[in-house]
Amino acid sequence: MNKKVSNAYAGFAQRLGLQMDPSGGLYGQRGGYAWTIFAPDPRYPYQLLVTTPAHRPAGALNKEDVRQFRREHKEVFIFNQRQNDVSITVRVKGAKGGERLESAMNAFIELLRTQSFRPCCQNCGQELPVEGYFVSGGYMQVCDSCAQALKQSHNTAQTQRAQKSENVAGGIVGSLIGSLLGVLCIVLLSQLGVVAALSGLIMAVCTLKGYEMLGGKLSNRGIVISIVVMIVMTFVGDRIDWAILVSQQLEMPLPMAFQAVPVLLAEEIIVPSAYWTNLVLLYVFMLGGAVPTIRSSIRNRRFVNLVYRLGHPPVEL
Repeated sequence: MNKKVSNAYAGFAQRLGLQMDPSGGLYGQRGGYAWTIFAPDPRYPYQLLVTTPAHRPAGALNKEDVRQFRREHKEVFIFNQRQNDVSITVRVKGAKGGERLESAMNAFIELLRTQSFRPCCQNCGQELPVEGYFVSGGYMQVCDSCAQALKQSHNTAQTQRAQKSENVAGGIVGSLIGSLLGVLCIVLLSQLGVVAALSGLIMAVCTLKGYEMLGGKLSNRGIVISIVVMIVMTFVGDRIDWAILVSQQLEMPLPMAFQAVPVLLAEEIIVPSAYWTNLVLLYVFMLGGAVPTIRSSIRNRRFVNLVYRLGHPPVEL
């Protein structure tokens, strides 16, 4: 979190009477409910999820009540209900971000009160005192017994992860299989006349996830291997796309057209500027999908073993 965002969050905390955890989340009591506030996606630090553990004996609010609440409070653009918690998402970017956040929270608290939502443990649902916890990159408000169970569960999971070895050969196969979906997307979208960022995102995500699924884990080595696979397969996807065009225009079999692309490019039958521009755009889109996916993976790896009570120094389990 950069200094500008950190200062903004500190201002939000002071305005709302909450505390700020070193991990960047806000937490505390307000209006008789326990709260956690954080940005689920670090790329959008001013899109905050405001959550409180609460349940309603009469059941969830109906859709019309939710729509009415959102109509009356434009700063709220998502309202979500689960069994043991209720949340809203608020955009807080700009000079009036703190004001919008406070307004949304006040309206949310009033709704919870009038609709008889009762504070509870976010994990077990019992109406017990709760404390805020950071759990593997997310936040929860849980009772003492659930907190102990979470710590024990994560201790066990960490031991299992430490014992799990990386299967590099399987990872390479998985990344290749995943990249084929990216190639398919490149070809299909191009046949529709579109060079889309979606193809780059699919190439990046599927390649990395493919390595992780069949390799057992996504290590730094796995990331490097996956990037190499992405670069090669993006080139292959673009070449197949041009080969399909050549095959249609010159009425030759696709394998022959694939082999003919470099010759046609050298003789400028395929316009070099169009060829290279298309390929560069694909690589840019691939990079746009790969960077946030890799950053998210590294962040998750850093936080996966962390479970601690908010406001206390993080402890690596």
